[in-house]
Amino acid sequence: MTGSLHPLVDQLVEICAARGVHDWILAPGSRSAPLTVAITRHAAMRCRLVFDERAAAYVALGLAQQLRTPVGLVCTSGTAAVNFAPAVVEAFYQGVPLLVLTADRPPEWIDQQDNQAIHQDNLYVPHVRGSYTLPLDDGKLDTRWFVARIVANAIDVAQGWEPGPVHINVPLREPLYTPTHSVAPAEQPAEATAALAATGPRALLSKPQLDEGAWQELIGQWRSAKRKLIVAGMHPTDPCLHAALAALASDPSVAIFADVTANLHTLPCVPPHADAVLGTRDAATLDRLRPDLVVNFGGQVTSKAVKTLPRGSGSKTLWHVRPNIVAPDTYQALTHSVPMAPADFFGQLATRAGQAPAEGDTVYQGSWAALDAQAAAVLERLLAEDPFSEFAAVHSVLSALPPGSLLQAGNSMPIRYINLLGLQRGHHPVQVNGNRGTSGIDGTVSTTVGAAMSTQAITTLIVGDLGFFYDRNGLWHRHMPPNLRIVVLNNHGGGIFDIIEGPNQLERERQETYFLTPQPLTARRTAEDHGLRYFHAADGGDLKAQLGAFFAEEAGPALFEIETDMATNTAVYGRFKAAAAGLRLD
Repeated sequence: MTGSLHPLVDQLVEICAARGVHDWILAPGSRSAPLTVAITRHAAMRCRLVFDERAAAYVALGLAQQLRTPVGLVCTSGTAAVNFAPAVVEAFYQGVPLLVLTADRPPEWIDQQDNQAIHQDNLYVPHVRGSYTLPLDDGKLDTRWFVARIVANAIDVAQGWEPGPVHINVPLREPLYTPTHSVAPAEQPAEATAALAATGPRALLSKPQLDEGAWQELIGQWRSAKRKLIVAGMHPTDPCLHAALAALASDPSVAIFADVTANLHTLPCVPPHADAVLGTRDAATLDRLRPDLVVNFGGQVTSKAVKTLPRGSGSKTLWHVRPNIVAPDTYQALTHSVPMAPADFFGQLATRAGQAPAEGDTVYQGSWAALDAQAAAVLERLLAEDPFSEFAAVHSVLSALPPGSLLQAGNSMPIRYINLLGLQRGHHPVQVNGNRGTSGIDGTVSTTVGAAMSTQAITTLIVGDLGFFYDRNGLWHRHMPPNLRIVVLNNHGGGIFDIIEGPNQLERERQETYFLTPQPLTARRTAEDHGLRYFHAADGGDLKAQLGAFFAEEAGPALFEIETDMATNTAVYGRFKAAAAGLRLD
């Protein structure tokens, strides 16, 4: 470390390398120069530069979303750090590990009208798992020891049982670009500093478990419940979890409702159109779907209907499974918080529960399956009869997805369409993700770029026009993944506000001006600017004819713009909702 710009920064980077933080997204800036230089000079680091800080943070989110290990993120001081915030919040609610490093001015220069000097301590609180500020380097052994403790602890926290973003604020004195002589030499040799970096304290994780008394209580409730509904929210693909749920689903009194981002679509016991099923307005049918016991795990679910279903259950028994004693009460029915990892819990539950009790509803799972078949028939009929719309466009894209690919679902209408349509057998993506932690339209392009960087598999984003244009800076860098595919549903405005209840009840002029926000843009020039192959369709035949070339593996990154009419989209969606309302069990 002799001749280093900032020995303390070098120590930080050595600890990151030793703890497995090897992927970095860097945003350019001056105050962060020591961090950038130290990281890019380290042989173990894989570095990518993204010019826009908001986009950079979402790129890091998408990369970490797939890797499930901390990705480092670096920016300069001032508003650059603030621009990281939306992605940090999203990572917090998704449970995605990020190591956020923000360069800062020395503390004496805050509130002194110095350039790019703002309050950065605890900038992202409460939306981080941990927030730390490093001391200024004074060359003392205790200071180096303290920094090692902070950085090692931050990395451990980021990838604990409840993973998420952590923030380390790094105040740096000038000079930034030449070796500093104002700091006393370290009280230990470089070799000792490197050893400290590599061997600092490490947290050893042990799986959270329930005691036998708790298990007896839960098993008693499980066996006495006639109808058991497992509700799966956003969750990464997990083969052990899949095996456990499949074992539980051998009991016909167990049904599974899974959001598309729960990544359970490969399980035959999971109805692909369950969200459409809950569109029924037949009271007797809804009553037969209501469970006695709900077991919920994972993050957000898109469906509003499934959130209201437990609220109508007589017993209001609901378990939430997560590796944290504090559980959300999304369904207003929480009775038990189960602090275990879902795969571990359901695996043990399947072993302990045994065969279905004789008093269980032996047609409960079958009722969901029968209604799912009806919903599939309704969808097939409407897709054949109705004019071309976003509904049909998304169905065509899903039907053409390469097996083993990744799918990113944009917020607003795209995620709703995907949940209603379901994923096609034989075209299963390996993983489906969406920024459903906070459900904002910001950052969807950038997140997909980051996800594509993690793999060679085709990675597809289905996004609306406003979401796409809002995040075009996610394409502004030198690291365009050749496997990136973007599908833009361009209805030239915020079409969701013509569909959801509320804005559609306003007078038309006010609705159009302040909610529908019509815009005339197309994505052609954006695609050209960033070197993406461009495809365009405005009808179903043209769309289907080009999807093969669009998804061709060796052809390079591509953007497919599908233009539709907003009024037609609204009408088709309305007909689908009306048809779903008629689903019923005899």
